[in-house]
Amino acid sequence: MSKQPPAAAGTPIDVVWLKKDVRLHDHGPLLSIAQSNRQCIILYLYEPDQLSEKTVHGSHVAFVNEGLVDLDLRLSSGNSEPTATNSDIQGDIYEHKFQCITVCHAGAAFTLRSIHKQRPINQILCHMESSHLKSFARDKAVRRWCRHEQIPIREMNQTGVTRCLSDRDDFTTKFNKFLGQPIHATPTKMQLDELRARLVKIEGDGIELHGRCHSPMKPSDMQEIASEFRCDRVQRQHGGETKAMEYFRSFLSSRGANYSTGISSPNSSWTTGSRLSPYLTWGHISLRYVIVITKQKQEELRATKKKAPSTPSPWLRSLASFQSRMHWRSHFIQKLESQPSLEKQDQCLAFSHLRRQPDDFNEKYFEAWCQGRTGFPFVDACMRSLIHTGWLNFRMRAMLVSFATYNLWLDWKKIAGHLARLFLDYEPGIHYPQLQMQAGTTGINAMRVYNVTKQGKDQDPSGVFIKKYVPELATVPDEYIHEPHKMPASLQKKCGVVIGDGKGGNEKKSIGFFQTQQSTTILSTKECICYPSPIVDEKITAKSAKDKLSAVRKQDSTKREAEQVYLKHGSRRTNGDRDGAKPKALNSASKRIKVDNAQQSLMKSWSQSQNGGASNEKQEQAKLPAGQTSDCSDMKLLHSTENPVSASSVSKSPLITSLFSKQNNANKHAEQKKKEWNCKTCTFLNDKPLGLVCTMCGSVRAN
Repeated sequence: MSKQPPAAAGTPIDVVWLKKDVRLHDHGPLLSIAQSNRQCIILYLYEPDQLSEKTVHGSHVAFVNEGLVDLDLRLSSGNSEPTATNSDIQGDIYEHKFQCITVCHAGAAFTLRSIHKQRPINQILCHMESSHLKSFARDKAVRRWCRHEQIPIREMNQTGVTRCLSDRDDFTTKFNKFLGQPIHATPTKMQLDELRARLVKIEGDGIELHGRCHSPMKPSDMQEIASEFRCDRVQRQHGGETKAMEYFRSFLSSRGANYSTGISSPNSSWTTGSRLSPYLTWGHISLRYVIVITKQKQEELRATKKKAPSTPSPWLRSLASFQSRMHWRSHFIQKLESQPSLEKQDQCLAFSHLRRQPDDFNEKYFEAWCQGRTGFPFVDACMRSLIHTGWLNFRMRAMLVSFATYNLWLDWKKIAGHLARLFLDYEPGIHYPQLQMQAGTTGINAMRVYNVTKQGKDQDPSGVFIKKYVPELATVPDEYIHEPHKMPASLQKKCGVVIGDGKGGNEKKSIGFFQTQQSTTILSTKECICYPSPIVDEKITAKSAKDKLSAVRKQDSTKREAEQVYLKHGSRRTNGDRDGAKPKALNSASKRIKVDNAQQSLMKSWSQSQNGGASNEKQEQAKLPAGQTSDCSDMKLLHSTENPVSASSVSKSPLITSLFSKQNNANKHAEQKKKEWNCKTCTFLNDKPLGLVCTMCGSVRAN
């Protein structure tokens, strides 16, 4: 058979660049090439500059590798639906030979340039990524090269986050528009068969690529990752679209019923939680797909409830809470997309000096916290659980950060890398804003200082979770499990555990050994196992930290800066977002009523009503969304100390009078019917109508 003519070798090709989107469903780039007739390459890169990021851990790479093998198997077999079990990829995935995906250990711009020199690239198809600074820099370099070579690059949206969002007021509208777009169809078996025939065979078609990987690359071989972080976590979840779909189906069919009531406890959240977070992070399942399919489930449940209204069911409440968290996810990622510097600096710079004075960082405290050796059993159990599995429920994560930043007075930037490596679902857009929110440096959120001992008693009253992950305390009676340092010396001896030196002090004359597999330290003597006394006084350190932050928050300059933070990042929803409707640090004169696409100055509308009559009012009303009035603007005037119009004169406005009348009636009606309330901080739907604090995160209930 004769060789192809030279002209064929120069036929332009399409490149699908896989990043955090290793799946088939709702994948615009893969669907695009499946429906075309051009030759193409499906490219995945182990990028040295990305692997060198301090947040990378071997478990992340292993999870991604499982997803790559899963996708390659489905592409090569034409199995468009993930119906097979995950057993195909739970063996030695590193023996798998890639058949459809071209994998290289090389930089993105370098590899694309190399391909283009050997075969002209027609277009690059990929998904937009909102990640850490190195990722931003990588994407800029690729786009810059594409512009120079005049190669179109189509970055499709998969999170609902808007690049170059000019006004935070527009976020919800754009996010809902994204959700309203049709889910990309999964390529059919016929399309996949035709696609395989058009895939460029790298060596066979005369293309040579640096760092070509025929099989998945082991984390242990990646020199860019620090040697101590190239290991895996044996008890972590397994990656891949097939596994993601299994988790999602089981959540909607059974596990999700008790989501809202079981998500707070580290004991129940393992099963009642969706456990989709790592799959969402690494793109093994589509956020839009999850939200849309969950919405369909909600509609089915509502229809069933109409037929049997007397039958109680926790499903609707649980799925509403779950959907809220899915929306919250993109809300936070948008913050990092709009301000990538959040990875390095505080949202509200007024707090930048806190925890960063010469003697603030205590290395011993940091090491004890990292290893789960603080002397606070519930804190230590949560940390060790993360070390073993790479996952922990949200409330316990928040508690770990609170304890580190308030009780231990550690800088959130110093603990960011450790937690990111622990979290299998590490998502920079959530990670950095959340760290700052829990550390109290955003300027627009209430301080969240967790009482870790109380949290343990509330969420793990019998110490089941503690005894599982802190085996030194397995023999301790339940009454002392949360405060073992209070045990009498005689009881310690009987239990075979020494707390500190047995007299309330620190460990002495004990022999330590380090378990590298689980990264925990257990100190033992010939006769007893030793567990440390609390390394700090919880109450004293919490009060000291709160006093320091409160002093900064009270300054007028902080309030002015916090207002700017809110305008840039604050939630515009009236409820359901973690930023809340009333930022605590803002001056009352600066607080804003938040309505998407309908925020206007009351001073402007007031002057128009005084000078222009109905025509101006109609013009302004026409700018608002359908069904939305300008009542919020009138309410804003009543809270403005800078407005020269007196409150008494405003109260005479027919619009204000009507508004208050409607508002009072609505409030009375709502109070009569209201039995649940959403926490402004964590979106949890609380079922105690008179509760003053959220049962999930402990935040004070907003008025």
